[in-house]
Amino acid sequence: MDVVVFRYHGRFAHFLRAETTVNAMTYPVPPRTVIFGLIGAVLGLPKDCAQEELTSARIAVAGKIPSTFWHKTNMRKNLPAPLAFQVKKNEKGTSKDEKNTRIPQEFLWKPSFRVFVSLPDRFHHEFANRVEERRWHFSPCMGLSELLANLEWEQNLTATQLGSEVQYVNSVVPLDRCKLDSQTAYSSSLALHKVRMPRDVTRDRVFTHANYVLERDGQPIPVESDQAWQVGDEKVIFL
Repeated sequence: MDVVVFRYHGRFAHFLRAETTVNAMTYPVPPRTVIFGLIGAVLGLPKDCAQEELTSARIAVAGKIPSTFWHKTNMRKNLPAPLAFQVKKNEKGTSKDEKNTRIPQEFLWKPSFRVFVSLPDRFHHEFANRVEERRWHFSPCMGLSELLANLEWEQNLTATQLGSEVQYVNSVVPLDRCKLDSQTAYSSSLALHKVRMPRDVTRDRVFTHANYVLERDGQPIPVESDQAWQVGDEKVIFL
């Protein structure tokens, strides 16, 4: 199986947790659905089309959890008052009070992830070439369109599936595709974080979630699984 490996990084990132309401929290790493949108931007796929066209895509994400900070964000609940058709010279103008709410929003600071992608044949080679040559239809972003991302191609590799013995996996681990070796993780002093993130999404924005485990500093995670793949010098499990 052909896999393209690239670095996905930027100054800031925000991957909104859909279940948050009062505070706009972010996932610590980009979910699979975010990578769908990123691939769609590179290939120029129509809006909300990527999640349907790329359902069979294999995606893995590796990297340490970035530090975070909070910022107050203005959320307007109604539009500003429209301008009048005629404005007198001495008129100062009128405006309607806007229902403005300020909510705290969480951002990732200097996020940097390595992404492993294997796409259906009709997309894979074009995507790999575009990332290598730094050509994309729409500007890639880190969750929000205002947070621009940088894509740096690293390698085109061939992935080989491994056996069911204990493997040290470098990527984010989906818990429904492996069994965590808790004793080894504890003896290695790993800082593991469990998070529930979106895995798939329909055109109507209906999400399917899954549970994942990631290591704070990006260290390999010991798991027992028949879903691990060798990609170059690293082992990954696809999200």
